[in-house]
Amino acid sequence: MKISFNWLKEYIDIKLSANELQGRMTFAGIEVEGIEELGSTLKQIKIAEVVEFKKHPNADKLSVCQVNDGSSTRQVICGAPNCRNGIKVAFAGIGTKLQDLSIKKVKLRGIESFGMICSEQELGISEAHEGIMILPEDAPIGTDLASYLSIEDTCYDVEITPNRPDLLGIIGIARDLSALLELPLKIPLSKLKESNESINDQLKLENKVPKLCTRYTARMIKNVEIKASPDWLKKHLISVGLRPINNIVDITNFVMMEFGHPLHAFDHSLIKGKKIIIRKAKDKEIFPALDEENYHLEKDDIVIADTERSIALAGIIGGANSHITTKTSNIVIESANFLYSSIRKTTGRLKISTDSSYRFERDITEEAAELASKRACELILEIAGGQLLQGKLDSYPAKRESKPVTIRRSRTNKILSLDLTSEQIIKYLTSLGLTLLNSSDDEILKFDIPYYRKDLTREIDLIEEVIRLHGYNNIPTISNPKHIMNKYVFYTKRKVEDVLVNYGFSEVVNWNFGDPNDLDKLNIGKEDNRRDFAKLKNPLGESFSIMRSMLLPSLLKNALYNLNHGQKDFRLFELKKVFTRKSEKLANEKLLLSGLMIGQVDPIYWKIKPVQIDFYDVKGIVEDLLDHLNLTAVKFEKSREPYYQPGMGTEILYEGKVVARIGKIDPKIAAAFDIEIPLYSFDIELQEIFELDISRDSYYENIPKFPPVLRDISFVVAKKYNYSSIIEKIKNSGEGIISKIVLFDEFDGGKIMDGYHSLSFNLMFSSETKTLTDEYINNILKKIIKNLKDSYDAVMR
Repeated sequence: MKISFNWLKEYIDIKLSANELQGRMTFAGIEVEGIEELGSTLKQIKIAEVVEFKKHPNADKLSVCQVNDGSSTRQVICGAPNCRNGIKVAFAGIGTKLQDLSIKKVKLRGIESFGMICSEQELGISEAHEGIMILPEDAPIGTDLASYLSIEDTCYDVEITPNRPDLLGIIGIARDLSALLELPLKIPLSKLKESNESINDQLKLENKVPKLCTRYTARMIKNVEIKASPDWLKKHLISVGLRPINNIVDITNFVMMEFGHPLHAFDHSLIKGKKIIIRKAKDKEIFPALDEENYHLEKDDIVIADTERSIALAGIIGGANSHITTKTSNIVIESANFLYSSIRKTTGRLKISTDSSYRFERDITEEAAELASKRACELILEIAGGQLLQGKLDSYPAKRESKPVTIRRSRTNKILSLDLTSEQIIKYLTSLGLTLLNSSDDEILKFDIPYYRKDLTREIDLIEEVIRLHGYNNIPTISNPKHIMNKYVFYTKRKVEDVLVNYGFSEVVNWNFGDPNDLDKLNIGKEDNRRDFAKLKNPLGESFSIMRSMLLPSLLKNALYNLNHGQKDFRLFELKKVFTRKSEKLANEKLLLSGLMIGQVDPIYWKIKPVQIDFYDVKGIVEDLLDHLNLTAVKFEKSREPYYQPGMGTEILYEGKVVARIGKIDPKIAAAFDIEIPLYSFDIELQEIFELDISRDSYYENIPKFPPVLRDISFVVAKKYNYSSIIEKIKNSGEGIISKIVLFDEFDGGKIMDGYHSLSFNLMFSSETKTLTDEYINNILKKIIKNLKDSYDAVMR
């Protein structure tokens, strides 16, 4: 919604600058989304005089004008019928930008034109486009049009929250600011002079839907003169982004922007049967609207009708069959209120959004209808003349009863961490228009709520108003707590994410809500602690009824989505908290990293033969991640996870704790998630790792002074023996000088017996104190071989 700074100052005497006021409004809860300096376009337009006028030699409807803008005389081709010699006009020179139009030098029928003489429509001042804008004779040549018309203003684009319909008009904004800035508020009081003729003799009213139309008022004015609005009215409308049309329509728009309550004007002569009926639309009823569209209505829509047809779509838009024209003489002013949910439903279905519907959708008050009606009639009598008929038609089936709200001083101070006196609380709330009902009690204060604050129904609402006016920035600052974040955890998480991204992974972000049926698909046992999930009391549905105890189901659904969209080679990971139930009201949280790999190892490249991802690709990435986390002395054991293919899963342990899991998803499990291709997953228990006593300091090692010695060893061993235990046996047999052990080959089949395989290791021997001799290395190798034979029945190759 747009708010004019100059218009606002008509109701409160603001001493602040436009920019200072923006900050105060934002802190008061009126969010300013943007600021526009009005008049910037019109500053480009100069007042000029037509010093020579003659007909175009090659066109009957064009004229050739010489225009003096105070600095030079330019030739301009003009097609307006009211152009003539000696008039003052609005001149746009070459380079001027008007809306979507940029003025350039052009040649029209063989004669050059060096600018444009503008109409009011082209300038955005009004809808008048029958001819050019002619200015008074005393308009000073060379002056910019914005300064001459006094259109310079600041326009705020504000976002009004749905619970504050009282701020949908400039008076509502002014009322709020008067309380904030402690300034007196000036609200116009309307006085109407009625004729002796009664409105009941000219018009009848019937409200068939009192629950949907909570109030409807109508006043009638006879013998009005439809004409252009005075300059002051045009300026006000332009300042808030509305284009002037005629005096009657402009007044209804002015009052809507002033009071925040929409109005509509009907031509009385076009109301059939001289009766207004508020009813539901007939099914498939066609309504011709002012925007030149024919809308197909449904039976739940509300319409304003006469005895024959609908003449307005209630609260949204008027009809083309009853609107104000230059021939109109007698008018009916409608000021009403409708059920906000009904208006919202209709606008959503028909995809209509108007200034009127914007306000009715936010549940404006019935009481404001009378104020807006009286104000509009007062201005119409002043500007358009006419006689106001005696009385009004008013359907007000259920008047709202005011319910007092109490506020406790002790409760207010406890919530706000302040020490306010009852006098301060009373001052803040009465400045907003609330009336104190009890003055003797210093603790419990009871207030009557004004009609325009429908949002104030509870004690906490009043407390919120108190802190708004007191100022959020005036709350005492409590000393900042230390250790707000664990920097090690924060930067380690970032490092882990970077490593995975470098490996070609994409991070996914899923909701923390999950489906308990996913655990069934993964064959998670009933005794598994991941079955002890935290349930939501009011879930969106079965698929979002628990807090996730695993990340894998979400990743599998992400994978299916990508596969269905043509992606065949991808890697996904998610780093989020998972939850298990701690008690009836509390849950355990732990940080988990899960990943998924599908497709080929490398992107397609003509030099490289495509290779599918396998278990060892995943294992290498996880080992690298653990290395970045300073976990190197880890052990591998067979996984007990039910969702891994048998023999294709492993658990990684550190000091007896499981810190990671790797494996190939069982094809049957994958099929339960509608996935039919091989895929591999991993889980890293980051929470467990962060709680381990691991050295986090980086340190440097010198390059060894003595050269390392490399040896290979190859032997056949039964597959039943764990790889990690074999590595540990070799390392322990090396008397502390084996610095690196690398498995470079594994082979089974051929002449090797079933259940056995050949393992080949590269061993690096190094010492920081001496050069290692061949004799010394050979003795250690003999020891290693003996220990392998004794422990694993290894056969050397």
